Amino acid sequence: MSADFDAKRVEALIGILSPARVTRVVDVGANPLDVPPYAGLLKMGGCEVWGFEPQEEALAKLRRDAGKGEHYLPHVVGDGSRGTLRVCADSGFTSLLEPSGATMAALGQFKDRAKVVERLEVETIRLDDIAELPEFDLLKIDVQGGECAVFEHGQARLTGAVTVISEVSALPIYEDQPLLPDQAAVLGKMGFGLHKFLFLKSFGFRSGYCNRLRRKHYRSQLGDGDAVFVRHLFGLERLEDEALKHLAILADAVFLSQDLGVAALGVLAERERIRPEQVHDYIDLLPETTQRPERAGPDTLAAE
Repeated sequence: MSADFDAKRVEALIGILSPARVTRVVDVGANPLDVPPYAGLLKMGGCEVWGFEPQEEALAKLRRDAGKGEHYLPHVVGDGSRGTLRVCADSGFTSLLEPSGATMAALGQFKDRAKVVERLEVETIRLDDIAELPEFDLLKIDVQGGECAVFEHGQARLTGAVTVISEVSALPIYEDQPLLPDQAAVLGKMGFGLHKFLFLKSFGFRSGYCNRLRRKHYRSQLGDGDAVFVRHLFGLERLEDEALKHLAILADAVFLSQDLGVAALGVLAERERIRPEQVHDYIDLLPETTQRPERAGPDTLAAE
């Protein structure tokens, strides 16, 4: 379990940490179909966003609604080669990959939404080659099967990031789509460990006799969702001070892992970058905690 987003608590945390700059988010595939997990942090002015969205209508909406600290560019981020963008009836399915007819036939859904209505020849750009992109802390990515190409051609940029939130899938919605284990392997080589799922959908088979089964009761197939990967997940002491600060902010405000945030604060306290009292000041703002110890420092007794 974790605590819900609380702007006042996050503001207090940022005050304790006093980072050298505002937390930065890069959103590759920023099509505004859903509320992004960093929306609360952005609304309170706690982060800056650099988003990439090649679909004209979606990009226009992003730019129209953009507030302070939001920057949106039309790049197709990938491996730097020329490719074909498959524009689908539902823009959320638009991809550089071809939708998988076999998967859709087995599940009995997505066929109409994933129908390719236009094919556009595009030049992709490597994340490492985007000159105007500043150092960032979180990569949020949803590019419908092209995530590994972005990772592999963005390794230089990702060395400064502490967190990746990526759409992952356990089933091939697209032909030759890298799945969850593939993403975990690529990011693992770069020092990122799988931390949690923000959500994970499941689907039911709908072929043959399965059509008699009520969809809401029979959904056995693991589907897709958003996964959080964290750099040096079990070795936070390897992160620099500023990286730990931004990780703590993101852990609280974006992916709601306040225990991980407290662990990051603990490393900063050990380095005497913040005072132990300040760690407890933050913990006092969280629900479901034990009584503050009389002696400032890490509590030796674990709370049940």
